[in-house]
Amino acid sequence: MIKVLIVEDSPSIAAMMRDLLGRDSEIEVVGWAKTGHEAIALRNALNPDVMTMDLNMPLMGGLDAIKIIASTRPVPILVVSQLIESRDSEVAFEALRCGAIDIMGKPSGGGPGGFSEIGAELTFRVKTVARIRPMRLFGKTVAAGVKPKVERRRPLKPAVVVIGASTGGPPALAMILKELPRRLPVPIAIVQHIAPGFIAGLRQWLARQSALPVKLATDGAPLVGGEIYLAPDHYHLEIGAKKKFALTPDAPLRGHRPSVDRLMASAARVCGANVLGVLLTGMGRDGAAGLKQIRDAGGRTIVQDEATSLVFGMPREAIAAGGAEIVCPLEKIAGEIADATASRKDG
Repeated sequence: MIKVLIVEDSPSIAAMMRDLLGRDSEIEVVGWAKTGHEAIALRNALNPDVMTMDLNMPLMGGLDAIKIIASTRPVPILVVSQLIESRDSEVAFEALRCGAIDIMGKPSGGGPGGFSEIGAELTFRVKTVARIRPMRLFGKTVAAGVKPKVERRRPLKPAVVVIGASTGGPPALAMILKELPRRLPVPIAIVQHIAPGFIAGLRQWLARQSALPVKLATDGAPLVGGEIYLAPDHYHLEIGAKKKFALTPDAPLRGHRPSVDRLMASAARVCGANVLGVLLTGMGRDGAAGLKQIRDAGGRTIVQDEATSLVFGMPREAIAAGGAEIVCPLEKIAGEIADATASRKDG
């Protein structure tokens, strides 16, 4: 049985959520909190397995409550808020950075009709979040202002850096991009699994974290050194001929479009040994095969370690497949990228 604490200042909306979740025999709603203060107190008293969290509440809002919960005794948190319904609001990604596991919009108006339409999604997301072991806020493992040392590796001159991430990826990407040098000589291409409609907001949010420009990749565009590209919704992102991006609407690969495997396999095929592949936190096995192809082609591969991964599924699968040359904590990955690309003068 999954015990759920609803954090929502509207009694009518809380009642609708309780009714929707209560229809599932595997879920029990154990309490309701109207403010962030109450949420923290009831977390301690009721010991829920999952908390749904509104963001706009009186006295203490959702972001502040998430920070306290995630930095003291973390509980898996699913943010359910009208502030996220627009899908381009950066508050969604701030919630993830503060320690939430997942986000979803709440129907505007709050009527029963709107909520009945999201009942299946709400139930599915609660069950998914309940499977994740929460961790303390990202960044707690490194003292502020201290640059972790990176071991010197064999010489490498990558033409491109490719990164894959899923659950827990946005705050992990933000930490890496924030620490990259301002004059990075190579392009970075990223596949982040995220619900359709959120990628534009993610781009805007990551651009605020990084000194480098962050763009959505477009079909036929050349890869430019010092720029960061995100795979758009509904397309596989690949590196094609003449090192230009290719977007393809092919069927999802093992449930994912864009697919990390497709990006990494294309990078290995086109750039050979001149690739640095990075696989971050996430569920499933997307990226494991692609990372192995990069390593087999002579490129360098890095996976995030278990201690700093919100979900160690993708990194674990890559290690098991023999694709991981380097396993290191999140806070060292930017240094590894900078070290591997430092000697390259062209993009």
